[in-house]
Amino acid sequence: MWSARENRASGSRWRSSLLVSILSYVAIFGALVLISVQALKAAARYRRRFLVRTEERVESLYLGIRPERFWRYALLGAAGGALLLALISGFRPALIGVGAVLGFLSPRIYLGYMARERRRKFDAQLLDALRLMASAMKAGMSLVKAMEHVNQEMGPPLKQEFDHALQENRVGKPIVQALRDMKDRVRSQDLSTAVNAIGIAHETGGVLSDLLLRIAETIRARDRVRAQINTLSAQGRLQGIFMILVPWVMGFLLLLLDPDMMRPLFTTTLGQMTLMVIAVLEFVGWVVIRRLVDIDV
Repeated sequence: MWSARENRASGSRWRSSLLVSILSYVAIFGALVLISVQALKAAARYRRRFLVRTEERVESLYLGIRPERFWRYALLGAAGGALLLALISGFRPALIGVGAVLGFLSPRIYLGYMARERRRKFDAQLLDALRLMASAMKAGMSLVKAMEHVNQEMGPPLKQEFDHALQENRVGKPIVQALRDMKDRVRSQDLSTAVNAIGIAHETGGVLSDLLLRIAETIRARDRVRAQINTLSAQGRLQGIFMILVPWVMGFLLLLLDPDMMRPLFTTTLGQMTLMVIAVLEFVGWVVIRRLVDIDV
């Protein structure tokens, strides 16, 4: 009799344990599915934002490349960076994640570099363009005709931006609004000064050719001051570059000379934390030095 009761109690406990295990597995599976769905939705939202921002940057640079290609480049960069850091660090998860993030951001860093270089070339052409426009307007041309004249004399990137503004004007957009849109695309301080002055002159009247000459002289004086500041602050920038490069170069040389001594820096938790602290401190130092030597004119 007691044996039958014990068997029934044991069977009841077994069924209860089985039910709890099944419910636990179902709950875990449901949580994993929910997390996966939310992660996929977040990835899709980020991909859309990435494509939108990249499309704006690609159009402003006139690259003629579809944004989806940069998305593929970012994924390939993430895989390549993760693999490279995995081989160097002995497959440590923290450094693999750092490599994946850096590789994923590499296309955006490249686009940012191209945008800065294009803005620098545009600023170098703008001074001559303003003088040519002023001369053409003194000869009796309108602002649009003067821009067309400059467009024939100058090369890219200024020619591309003027082409865009003139095409917008041909389809009905006022030339001043087209210039303001160009200012928003290029994001040049010198162009912003010139466009704002042209807009004020159109609203209040005045001799636009003389105004363009004064703007050109202002930009030339500003460039002269910038050159002097760059000369005086060159030592600080050089110190910042050395501060960033010397520790990593020394570490690379020590890695070549004595790999066994340097291997714990990549394969142990303490070594990886040390590398992360070094990277953070060097970044902070670089930002501080840039703030000290970056003088706005």
